[in-house]
Amino acid sequence: MTHLHTGAAVLAAAIALGTVVGRVSATDASQGQPGAPPSAPPAAAPPSAARPTQTQIHITGENPGLRLRDRQGGPVLAEVNFWRVAWSPMGSGHVCYVTTGEGKGPNDLRLVLTDNEKLADFVTNETMAKLIQDFATPPYKVQRATFGFTGDSLSERTEICKSDQYNVETTWRGLSPGNYGEMRPPNGFLMQFIIMVAKEGEIRVNGRKLPGAIYPEQGRPNAYLAFAETWRK
Repeated sequence: MTHLHTGAAVLAAAIALGTVVGRVSATDASQGQPGAPPSAPPAAAPPSAARPTQTQIHITGENPGLRLRDRQGGPVLAEVNFWRVAWSPMGSGHVCYVTTGEGKGPNDLRLVLTDNEKLADFVTNETMAKLIQDFATPPYKVQRATFGFTGDSLSERTEICKSDQYNVETTWRGLSPGNYGEMRPPNGFLMQFIIMVAKEGEIRVNGRKLPGAIYPEQGRPNAYLAFAETWRK
């Protein structure tokens, strides 16, 4: 696995294993309406043996990702994997991974921008590294940063990460409706989230738009928002 497969890591790694489940639920429109047939009684609770056993929360928050390629199926030119953590054992905060090229060349970036360095270490080594082998190789350069976002999160959203040296703006456009998904990768976690796939996107570093574009891939989105992402064990 290349060191670039971090942006769509949470979704793509388990899709390859066939472990993603999507569900859509709706309320019966006739329920409670005059003349409508009586609704079915609620289903009985499943026996305790059938209930999820992963009840300990590892982390919860948002985890969007974006990868730019030079063509469909081509090499990844730049990637952002962003975490806005609502709760973890290391508290809340933000962690933004930025990689350009292979992250090894003299002009390549290999950054982690954060406002909570203990959280960044936890996300790197106890979360992402549990999903992706050699996630932190080569190592990321840690920089303190501030964070914000713009957009309605329905059609467009931009995450803004600013350090003393870098201003990284990642934009997702053409968002799909939110869908429920879950993954059970072989790392022992149960991962649940709301995902919105983006048709277009871009990454800007210090005002310069990075080369590459979003290309569709079967089952492996290159750009998406992920809300209410919770890892349980």
